[in-house]
Formats: sequence, structure tokens, C-alpha cells
Amino acid sequence: MMVDIEGLKKAMENAGLNINTLANKSNVDKATISRLFTGKSSCSIGTAQKLSIALNLSTKSAGNIFFAKNVAITQL
Repeated sequence: MMVDIEGLKKAMENAGLNINTLANKSNVDKATISRLFTGKSSCSIGTAQKLSIALNLSTKSAGNIFFAKNVAITQL
């Protein structure tokens, strides 16, 4: 599944995390997170769950970022 990149960036900003700290907190490889930002990789359910927990997202917010049908995909 593709990720709402802008939503993910906003969630990281709200949590005060950058890619390195999110990787450490979520136990998701930094390269995997970077690929999500570039749209070069889709997100597995397991990865979405780990990131959602690390970002302390509500179920609704996680759904909007990781499971929305119409996501905003932007290039960095």
C-alpha cells in the first residue's frame, strides 16, 4: 500500500521525530522509511503498525496515512 507522504511527515513533525529517531523508536530500518518517502516502496501492514505505534497515532490517523484509498504522493 502506498503512503500519504505529507500525512507521515506531519505525524513525524507532531511527534518531534526525524527519520533516524523514528527508525530507532519503531525498529524499522531507516532505508525502508526513506523508500516510503520517495514512493519507491509500498508499506507492509507490519511496518505501518510499527510506525503507527512509534508515532502514537490514533487508529483513524494511521488509517488515513497508511490505508487511505486516495493518497497524496509527493516527491521530495
